[in-house]
Amino acid sequence: MYERLVPIFLILLAGVVWKRLQPGGIPVADIRGALNSLVINLLAPALILNVFLTSSPDLTLLKVPLAGVVVIVAGMVVCLLLFGAMEKLGWITRPQAGALILATAFGNGLGAAVPVIEGLYGAAESIRVPMLYDLLATIPIVWSVGVMLVARYGSEGPPAGMGLVFLKLPPFWTLLVAIGLNLSGVTLPESVGSAVASLGMAAVPLLLFLVGTTFDLSNPRLLLIALPALVVKLVGGAAAGYFAASALGLEGELLGATVITAAAPSIAVGIALSERFKLDSALFSTVMTLTTVGYVLIAPYLQQAF
Repeated sequence: MYERLVPIFLILLAGVVWKRLQPGGIPVADIRGALNSLVINLLAPALILNVFLTSSPDLTLLKVPLAGVVVIVAGMVVCLLLFGAMEKLGWITRPQAGALILATAFGNGLGAAVPVIEGLYGAAESIRVPMLYDLLATIPIVWSVGVMLVARYGSEGPPAGMGLVFLKLPPFWTLLVAIGLNLSGVTLPESVGSAVASLGMAAVPLLLFLVGTTFDLSNPRLLLIALPALVVKLVGGAAAGYFAASALGLEGELLGATVITAAAPSIAVGIALSERFKLDSALFSTVMTLTTVGYVLIAPYLQQAF
């Protein structure tokens, strides 16, 4: 059942090992920053263009981000209630509550979900689901409501001018252009399409590698605190994704891919947001590590179930 996911485990492991050894003496934070910039500004847009311009138009896909909005809003409500209660009981601190909300309420379609869904379904068209989910639901909500929410749990107040930062991200605009071209039936010249496809192919392994470099279980005392987040993210996310997608009429592969995306672990940029707002970055990294490993392990079961 896991044969198709073996490459994913190996690339994640490569990221973990690189973080430990730091070949060439370059700090992993510098590597991560450079690769993130490369993926966001070039490789991810190329991947989006290639996938949408080589796929048949399907208006049903536009229901995917609607399901994503439902899942994210439900996740924020559950996280606020659960982790807010844990804070009031004195089980966790306020910065820890903020880190748990950030690590649990929001998924990452362009992180673990794209390679996992590609590996499970074996078709490039299937990864349109996590792309739409991420770029039209997760990213706009994270960089507006999400940022303002988690900032209130840190030592600094909500920042000015960050609410619409997602409008500066090339993948967001590339997706809108790609959808328009896809629906209009426009195709790229063969030479251009080949170059775009080659660049896009590099995005998936780099995304996985970057996720691997964020893994951190160096603080065992945080594991117990992270367990509720693990359950909410994987079980609650998948359940909410199923009910939302089913209510919108999605079925078959679209339903399965949406459910799997809804259970995806948090955005890697959450580490930077945790540090920016003085949340518990170590706890965020612990939750992200556990949910990523758990996600890859349960994804084949979610595919079989839906």
